[in-house]
Amino acid sequence: MRRFLKQDALKPWQYQSWIFITDPAFRPKAERLLDLYARTWQGEALSADEYVISADEKTSVQARCRRHPTLAPGQARTMRVNHTYGRGGALAYLAAYDVGTRPARRWPTGPSPRRTGWTPAG
Repeated sequence: MRRFLKQDALKPWQYQSWIFITDPAFRPKAERLLDLYARTWQGEALSADEYVISADEKTSVQARCRRHPTLAPGQARTMRVNHTYGRGGALAYLAAYDVGTRPARRWPTGPSPRRTGWTPAG
């Protein structure tokens, strides 16, 4: 494969991407966020009973369980993956992180782990 790619213009290992900041208020927004990560607000340190929580969600994650196991690569054989799967419904994945000191908490919601093979983390 490397020999073929070397002859072509495709060089995926040399690919880079970036985002140009277009929001004129980006710097003050970023500074406010970085101050919170440093546990300060409007120039004053947060007290011990104040928390900074970073939270996110991923909704409608399709729970799919492969019907056949993946075969590991062997001598002169690539890894084999069968793409037949059974549907286990949809899940929602919620996560929150105390930026100060505490570990992330994750809450997968949706179908029972017995149906999907997915188990709650955390």
